[in-house]
Amino acid sequence: MNFIKKNKFTIIAIILFILLVVVGVEVKNFLVPDEGKAVYGDRLDGIKDHPLSDETLKGIATALKENEKVVEVSSKLHGKIINIIITVTADVSVNDAKTLASSVSAMFKDSELSFYSLQVYVKKEDASLNNFPIIGYQDAGSKSMLFTKDREITVGDTNEE
Repeated sequence: MNFIKKNKFTIIAIILFILLVVVGVEVKNFLVPDEGKAVYGDRLDGIKDHPLSDETLKGIATALKENEKVVEVSSKLHGKIINIIITVTADVSVNDAKTLASSVSAMFKDSELSFYSLQVYVKKEDASLNNFPIIGYQDAGSKSMLFTKDREITVGDTNEE
């Protein structure tokens, strides 16, 4: 009892400090809720119900490489977005590139396309042909692919005299 009487101000200070810490944590939790959740929210809910295997992407790459105008195909899954990059020969027209990109969506099951978004980049082997890349995007659940605006091939500055 003498100890409590002697150190009553110290004990009160410790209790007030503990209460201040508890109140501070509660105020922080009120102002910044759900800190443990992902930064982008819960967009990936249900992704475990719609698995997309590497074999599926490799099979699509193999099917695309059967076209003689396709040089290389790479694919990557980013959350709910499937990115496919197709490198084609220099003689492929813009319309042929769009047809090739549109054919990619037919290689997926409807259940996969109802959950995943699809982005197809078609670029040319010859990077100096600047009317490429052609980028096609198909949102999850959509039936058609949207493309970037067509560009004409432009030549660098030429000083004709």
